[in-house]
Amino acid sequence: MAPERCNLFLIYGSQTGQSKSIAEDIKTKAESFNYDVEMMSMDESVEKMPWKEYRFLIIITSSTGDGDPPENAGIFWRKIRSKNLGNDYLCHLEYALLGLGDTNYTTFLGYPKSVEKQLQKLGAKQFYKSGWADDAVGLEIVVDPWIENLWPALENQVLNPQTLPDTIPAPDTPAEQSSVTTTPELAVVSEVEKPLTVSYQKQEEELEKCAVELANLKISVSPLSECDLKVPVLPVSYLELKFNSELMFFPEDVLRKPMPSSRTPVFQAKIKSLKQLTSEKAAKTTLEATLEFSPAEIEYQPGDSIGVCCANCPEEVDALLHRLNMTEQADIPFKLRVKEEFAAMKSGTKPKYEVPSHLPNLATLRFVLTRCCEIRSVPRKAFIRILAEFSSDDAEKRRLLELCSLQGSDDYTRLVRQPELNVLDFLNTFPSCHPPVERLLEQLPRLLARPYSLSSSPLKDPTSASFIFNVVEFPIQDGRTYERKGVATGELSRMLDKIKTGPTDSVGPNANGRGFSLSVFLRTNSGFSLPKSSETPLILIGPGTGVAPFLGFLAHREELVKRDPSLICGPIWLFYGCRNRDHDYLFKDDLERWHSMGILTRLLVTFSREDKPSQPKYVQELIQLYAASLVKLIDKGACVYVCGDATNMAKDVMQAFIAAFQSGRQLDEEQAKKAVVQLQIEKRYLQDIWT
Repeated sequence: MAPERCNLFLIYGSQTGQSKSIAEDIKTKAESFNYDVEMMSMDESVEKMPWKEYRFLIIITSSTGDGDPPENAGIFWRKIRSKNLGNDYLCHLEYALLGLGDTNYTTFLGYPKSVEKQLQKLGAKQFYKSGWADDAVGLEIVVDPWIENLWPALENQVLNPQTLPDTIPAPDTPAEQSSVTTTPELAVVSEVEKPLTVSYQKQEEELEKCAVELANLKISVSPLSECDLKVPVLPVSYLELKFNSELMFFPEDVLRKPMPSSRTPVFQAKIKSLKQLTSEKAAKTTLEATLEFSPAEIEYQPGDSIGVCCANCPEEVDALLHRLNMTEQADIPFKLRVKEEFAAMKSGTKPKYEVPSHLPNLATLRFVLTRCCEIRSVPRKAFIRILAEFSSDDAEKRRLLELCSLQGSDDYTRLVRQPELNVLDFLNTFPSCHPPVERLLEQLPRLLARPYSLSSSPLKDPTSASFIFNVVEFPIQDGRTYERKGVATGELSRMLDKIKTGPTDSVGPNANGRGFSLSVFLRTNSGFSLPKSSETPLILIGPGTGVAPFLGFLAHREELVKRDPSLICGPIWLFYGCRNRDHDYLFKDDLERWHSMGILTRLLVTFSREDKPSQPKYVQELIQLYAASLVKLIDKGACVYVCGDATNMAKDVMQAFIAAFQSGRQLDEEQAKKAVVQLQIEKRYLQDIWT
């Protein structure tokens, strides 16, 4: 496609691996168009600045926390904000930027948009309109058309360097209408045999709904079933795996490796206790885990969180190994390396192909699939393209090609992404698909640690820390072919089951966890911590397990007052919500004790499933009820802390504070929004939220 060989510099900022994965796809496609591409993380790119050898810069980056840089982009961010850089520092560059965010979080795309502003301040010019992808509705809705239209925009800029287009083609603009011919990054697949009609016999009652959903996943309808398809280019097969039963493999060496977002090394913490907090009638099962460790291993403060290095469910791993016909080889050590024909290839100064950083060169398949790979991850379209390649049934192959095609984006979002299907769901649904295990290892991302807010204070016991969590459950439906629990919460739930069925002396009121341990680390804290002065008023909002860090705050305050009874303390208001006071009012006795002691000034609790019409059901309604008092507290310097669900609660709480400012300060809505933003800038409106 490119009329001349041209250098591209591709950098990414990634927290979970999503941006890096997209950058890798772009790199593959760019090379197929005869571009020379060098790709690296944003932090790695700092050593090469100001990138004089490049004309075109492509940036893929996400945002974390309250608009903070991802883990591998902090150095880059500090560099481009350096005051000694002139406004012509990057004037030789023309850039395109793709930002990944989530509108469930208030600072949507904070970091990517800040990067763009800073690049422009340093003289870089935009040759292609920036794309802003929203994970709340589906990244692919923006990502796919942005990447497809990048190439004609880039070619146009190479041919006409004076023209900087202000807009990009609309996402639904057909490639045939652009000035270029059909591009090789999307292979055109002609119609094959019409999909076979698959009849499903009646299964057990609980699987009946699943069968209907599988039909939707497996069989398409017109016009998608009849049209030509544009599908991703087939990714190169670059890994080779060689088994050798004489090799020795030591898992401990792998488990000790640093994890993303860690501020301490990974270490083994014994489970001191593990118990269920909710009644059997509660809608959700909530557990509390207490860990035991040496103070030398971790020094934490209230508001900190830990990362739990979890393991995939053994039964799930066994099922995947069986489906891949690798059960007999599951525990034989192997060596993993790049195939010889690709090993010497370079991309700039770096190897073009490498063993993914989360995979050990020496391991067993069972270990890799249990501890290294996110086997629950939703397959990307490039992965589905690989699955299609190894499907022997024409109808199944066609359907897989549809799901990864540009034309099948709606089906991909509705049938794959939204129900969060994984590779095992695909293999169960498409029985003729038999991919080599190496192809899965090339595509499966890293198994990330799960974050949990600590609910304890080190002043009470510096050798232990607690966290609470709901056991997440996913039933067989919407294309999911087997029941599963959350990866980490499921592992802890299985531990509790073993404790309950263990020897009598291991069971008691604390559900002792003797004999079990977790690999954990202390996570980087983005500012969700107590203010330096105990006199600062605190407004805490945490429904459900969102109360966890505030339990630590209150326990810490109690210990401080015990040590210094004359300590002057500001008021603390807690807004807490649960469903039913008899089933899931977590830590009721502790909260009421702190309230009676004066540690907690106001304890305001809602019960959303109790039939009392006059009583507020949600924390945001309580905030509206006490709006005037809260504004007065904020005017006296109070800090607001919000912890819990980002999808609804966090947005509703913020809207309640905006309304409180409108009424309390006589502001219009725009002015009230700016008042909340100002609190965020001052680090007085802090959020620890999740989707």
